[in-house]
Amino acid sequence: MKLMKRFIAIFTIFIFLGYILVAIYPYTPSFYQKSYTGKATRKIKKILAYGALFDRENAIISKSVSYRFYQNGKWQQSQLLLEPLFNDYVTTGNFAALKHCRLDVRLVVRINQINKHKGIIKMLKSKEYTQFTDHLFYRHNQNIKPDSLEVSYYVKDYETNSMNLSLIFKCKP
Repeated sequence: MKLMKRFIAIFTIFIFLGYILVAIYPYTPSFYQKSYTGKATRKIKKILAYGALFDRENAIISKSVSYRFYQNGKWQQSQLLLEPLFNDYVTTGNFAALKHCRLDVRLVVRINQINKHKGIIKMLKSKEYTQFTDHLFYRHNQNIKPDSLEVSYYVKDYETNSMNLSLIFKCKP
């Protein structure tokens, strides 16, 4: 029992030192950041999810999905998919909104992977694409199938602090 307590204490100290190292990394001299130790610290920073734990903006805004429907002869204005769901969870504590947000993120990420590895044709025939569009129509369009759909998926590049377009497609569902 005493050995287990000692192990937990040592393990906790190492984790704590890792977070301290990552927290002071931006304030270190440039020669340190370019050294092997600095590069290792940068990798540790990514592994420990420094941005997601200490920076609210990075935790929330790492992926963004916008969509719009073509109905009644005109395109609707683009709408954000993930942010309103997450804000609903934050303001009301609605766990269902958080689950919908996570479902949408998982499906869009998977659709993007299928598109990159197998192409748009396979993506449009995939189970994930069908689940995503069905969920999108049910949750955001009163269960009405539109004439056309446009989806844009952006991913944040933390090094340049910009949102990069990763996937865009228009289709007839």
